[in-house]
Amino acid sequence: MADRKRYSFYRGLFTGDVLNFSKRSPFVKEIMFERVYPTKIILPMKMHYGVPAVPTVKVGDYVKIGQCVGVPEKGTFAVPVHSGISGKVTNISEIRLPNGIITPAVTIANDMKRNRLESVRPRSGFKLTASEAIGIIRDAGICGMGGEGIPTAAKLRRARTEVVKDFLVNCLQSEPYSTSDLVAITEYPDYVVLGSCACARAVGASKCIFLISENRKEQRQSLLSSIEKIRNDFKDLEFEIKLFRERFPQGYYRLVARALYGKNLALGETIEKSCKAVLFNCSTMLACWEALSDNIPMMSRIVSVTGDASGGHNMLVPIGTPVSELLMNAQDIKNGSDRIVWGNCLTGIEIKEPENTPVVKTTSVISVVRRTEVPRTPCIHCGLCSECCPMNLSPNTIFEMLNQGLRQKASEEGARECIACGSCSYVCPAGINLTTAIASFAGEGRIIEVNSLLDNTSAEDKTLEEYNSYVGEASLLEDYSDGADSDKKKSKDSITLPFEKDKEV
Repeated sequence: MADRKRYSFYRGLFTGDVLNFSKRSPFVKEIMFERVYPTKIILPMKMHYGVPAVPTVKVGDYVKIGQCVGVPEKGTFAVPVHSGISGKVTNISEIRLPNGIITPAVTIANDMKRNRLESVRPRSGFKLTASEAIGIIRDAGICGMGGEGIPTAAKLRRARTEVVKDFLVNCLQSEPYSTSDLVAITEYPDYVVLGSCACARAVGASKCIFLISENRKEQRQSLLSSIEKIRNDFKDLEFEIKLFRERFPQGYYRLVARALYGKNLALGETIEKSCKAVLFNCSTMLACWEALSDNIPMMSRIVSVTGDASGGHNMLVPIGTPVSELLMNAQDIKNGSDRIVWGNCLTGIEIKEPENTPVVKTTSVISVVRRTEVPRTPCIHCGLCSECCPMNLSPNTIFEMLNQGLRQKASEEGARECIACGSCSYVCPAGINLTTAIASFAGEGRIIEVNSLLDNTSAEDKTLEEYNSYVGEASLLEDYSDGADSDKKKSKDSITLPFEKDKEV
């Protein structure tokens, strides 16, 4: 099942430093920390790679758990948005997310009654074609939960079009302090494995391969036990567990391609086309099986709430929960003057208004980090940044070129390859913020579309109506549409919501 080889890219940050990646204390698992019921949720219509969904409710409407409150506009690349609580819609307005995205958002006040849609219950007659399974995943609003949020259905279709052989499940959560994916494997291993098997069948893959750190023995055993349970039901699939050395940023698709297949993917090159493989996050697979078996749309997720001066907690929270309410439930985390980071402590974004900043579909961790001032000195040319860069760059050289305005030289040095992992800034003894300068330059040279979560160019005064200009924008994935006969019979401007009794929108 698991071979003896240990896979990895070269360089990166290793265990044993002060972040203590793999030997951190066990997370608290008290009942009060298992689930959070917020007083309200703020649901952005853009939490994915694509354009914003369009609200389907109005102020004063009553919504139930599982109800769709946002759908894709005709001709756009988007996913539906669902409510994880019941209550009344109190506001629909634009908000600015910490990454700069301006998007419409629906605010719902929780009535604490937990009224669910009647149709949100285990599915009967569980016989689905590949097209039907992908359609359910599409209508559930599922997008990648570990990266930029590419709609999962579109990625599955692309994998099927490229005739991939290997279905890779990313269990390599290497971010400091964050263990939300690992908890998903520990608590719901059957759902992770079954979701992976169903999606692997849907794309026609012959192998289902789980990628996990060699130090995660508990999670590995959970996966093995679940695989043994369902092996006879999926005799067409070959199962493997690939063990990786623990380092950061393990799990990025270009680094996985290098470690498993020995291929260095160029910018814009896909792992599907070059390696005949597709890579999905394990939490995404959990969400897929919830949709396929239990008819539950993507309305909640596990979030780590932790820091460098406290214990850590994993909370199951409705998507849209304000960050402030997560911190209130983790009472041993005293944020005070500490930095509250929306995401990983190395790559996340510091937030100023936690009460107005929601958990979105791609939020795996909220980090509370002590505010420290590192003495700034000129570069001492120690070479530590080059030693740790996973993309084999020389950050100090590139940084100096950018400071001198030698942008073309910096590009030739490979600056466009930066993945903004933050490793170089973290190890720099001179306190130089290398990542910000280089990552900003790298982003300028890429095609940033309104489809992307990287799009930070929205004007301050953009109105809700102006989002109509996004309709019909080209997408990197729109070519991978579902050509099934069942879909051809439907109107092109409608989607079916199995979570609301097959209601067409």
